[in-house]
Amino acid sequence: MPPASTTKASDKTQACKKLTSLLQRTYSRSLPKLKMPVLETMLFAVCLEDNTWEKAEAGYDKLLRSYFDLNEIRVSSVSEIETTLSELKGADWKGLRIRSILRYVFESTYSFEFEKLSKLTLESAQKRLKKIDFLSPFVASFTLQQVLGSHVVCLDHIAHRLAIHLGIVPVDSSIEDASEFLKAGVKKSDAFAFAHLLRQMATDPQFAERIEDDYDEEGEFDVLRFEDRLAVLKAPRKRKKKKKAPVEQPAAKKKAAKKKATKAAAKKEPAKKAAVKKAAVKK
Repeated sequence: MPPASTTKASDKTQACKKLTSLLQRTYSRSLPKLKMPVLETMLFAVCLEDNTWEKAEAGYDKLLRSYFDLNEIRVSSVSEIETTLSELKGADWKGLRIRSILRYVFESTYSFEFEKLSKLTLESAQKRLKKIDFLSPFVASFTLQQVLGSHVVCLDHIAHRLAIHLGIVPVDSSIEDASEFLKAGVKKSDAFAFAHLLRQMATDPQFAERIEDDYDEEGEFDVLRFEDRLAVLKAPRKRKKKKKAPVEQPAAKKKAAKKKATKAAAKKEPAKKAAVKKAAVKK
């Protein structure tokens, strides 16, 4: 299989444009709007990861309603925050990341204001975000996109799995590598819309379980074959035939069968001896 690095940028662009067009026929074209301070944007990104936009909004609102202020969230336990966000997928990691973000910002600024990030260059902002423990690639890229207007394709786990199943990123790619791979095929102005469409399909109950299946790539890696893979995802799932388990016989039947087999063996034994004796006489 040729390396994915040989994929032409024009092929990526063609595949991403066509995929966008196809997904827009099924999912909403309207884009959600987000206008929050930097820190709140990061907290929302944590809620959004691997969830629908609507669930993320509900989870974020519940988080703010459940505590007196951000400082109370900061000093809460991970399990307490996890319980608050229990309706979101990956609530355990969300609790850890939210507390980690709040602790980092408070300990470095002695406040819950992180607007300085918006004044940094992309490189400096990336370095700053890397200092935050447990921050995921998705939260970092979403923050850079929303705060700095950076050209990134924000992928979380579910969007990455979908991209693999559609064949638009290499099977063995990491989330960071997959995001960088798609960046060449999606314009900066379209990156948010493209990632949002992937999210809508990845969270669609029709596909949510299927994209977690192992994906065996057949033939050469080719982003232009994504329509075939999309058709496979939409086709009814093949049911695996289950092997019938041996029927367990009741103890009484087992005993009777064993007794019958013993009697049959006893009858065969004299017949066998007679046959041997007869053969010896003939000799």
